[in-house]
Amino acid sequence: MKNSTVLGFAENMQQAQALAAELGTGCGEITLHRFPDGEHRLAVPESLPENVMVFLSLDHPNEKLIELLLAAAAARDNGAKRVLLVTPYLCYMRQDIAFHPGEAVSQQIIGKLLAEHFDAVVTVDPHLHRIERLQQAVPLHHALALTAAEPMAEFLAGQFERPLLIG
Repeated sequence: MKNSTVLGFAENMQQAQALAAELGTGCGEITLHRFPDGEHRLAVPESLPENVMVFLSLDHPNEKLIELLLAAAAARDNGAKRVLLVTPYLCYMRQDIAFHPGEAVSQQIIGKLLAEHFDAVVTVDPHLHRIERLQQAVPLHHALALTAAEPMAEFLAGQFERPLLIG
């Protein structure tokens, strides 16, 4: 992909590099420093291309969401015109309705937040139990939910004799 790069955080750098290699694009690292009070200083490579893919799995989301928003803003400040989020795990998709009075519907809140900062979102097997499409949670034209079920089944079938998966 011309005029594109993948940016990864240290914890996901191997996956970010693999994605970049598959796409035939560059890859850069997002550097992160945590101050004693828990705040972050984040930096992206200077002079980014027009299209930037930020790769980050959103497990442990309370801290990572801030890092992600800082990364999206820094990417735009350093030349990116379009910023795409590639996240194998998309957080806060479970709470898709208010189960009790006063509860926040985190799926809608986080979905809108991501839509404000990213031009597209790609994830794998998100919790979409009461909605049909990821766009209903993340209001972007380019919000794509992939499934890993078939590749995982093929991998397991090749590793074990008569595998049984219980979920």
